[in-house]
Amino acid sequence: MNSRERVFRAIEFAGPDRIPTMHSWLEGAMLRHREKLQDLFRRYPSDFGSSDHSLPQAQWHGAQHEKEYTDEWGIRWKERYDGIQGQPKGHPLEDWSALEHYVMPSTPPLSGEQVEERKAKVALNKQTFYQIGEVGCFFERLQWLRGYESLLIDLAEGRPEIALFADRLLKYNLAVVEYNLLVGVDALSFSDDWGTQERLMIRPALWREFFKPRYKKMFDLVHAAGKHVYFHSDGMILEIVPDLIEIGVNILNPQFSCMDLKALAALTRGKVCISTDLDRQYVLPFGTPEQVREYVRQVVETLWHPRGGLIARGEIGPDVPLENAEAMFQAFAEFGVYRN
Repeated sequence: MNSRERVFRAIEFAGPDRIPTMHSWLEGAMLRHREKLQDLFRRYPSDFGSSDHSLPQAQWHGAQHEKEYTDEWGIRWKERYDGIQGQPKGHPLEDWSALEHYVMPSTPPLSGEQVEERKAKVALNKQTFYQIGEVGCFFERLQWLRGYESLLIDLAEGRPEIALFADRLLKYNLAVVEYNLLVGVDALSFSDDWGTQERLMIRPALWREFFKPRYKKMFDLVHAAGKHVYFHSDGMILEIVPDLIEIGVNILNPQFSCMDLKALAALTRGKVCISTDLDRQYVLPFGTPEQVREYVRQVVETLWHPRGGLIARGEIGPDVPLENAEAMFQAFAEFGVYRN
């Protein structure tokens, strides 16, 4: 079977020949390792289309420095290292008095030359590969625009401004979903880090009241077009995993190093495909290749389902040795074969 069929079968528990492979890296890793990382990706190809392995122009310094810029949302960022996302330091909605005059970036076009070019590229890749389109953040975007502490206070107090603005942002995200559906992708990717190392950032009841119905509107639009929902979230999120499954997440990418994998397996096996997030806090950056291999074996054994439900993924950051990245791909190839 080709890569596209393999991914569909894994997501839908329809019996792939092996666990499909997904490349995941931070730009800082490409800046540090450059051609050697590109070569590794060529030797262990992805089953997903449109992976950009082009070399960034900047050099990896691995030393602290400061760089500030303001993005198209009006959020001021400060970066300390090349190729690693920095921290928001200026929030355009820090004072709610700015809400009346705040203007979001333009939504993607639904017609025109740009759309037709993207359609053609997606259609070409879909002959062999599974295609994922990006929607991005919702909760995190609210944080960056308002400020983390202020946002949590707004949610706790039930301030009307946050509900009004959340619906504006929801409308924007729905337009991004519509654009990606128009160009023909197979899945839409959403990303919000909901957990600390130990628990959810807000009360689960508040999450269910405020965020769950808004996510459902986005996911429903994806499913109405017959596409899949991919959802990434760092942190300890076990409390809301059943909710995410209920509202239609098809592929879940949770942070493994924050949770008990057996507990995760009990909640998800046979219900949702897991895109693995190998331990990037300890094992991938600081383990030996032998420890990486054994860890991958344990992950596959714990989350295994005889009909699929796994995607082989581990994020390669600039702190991950290339030999550990290669050990990860080798182990997935070794342990990820389905034998009927």
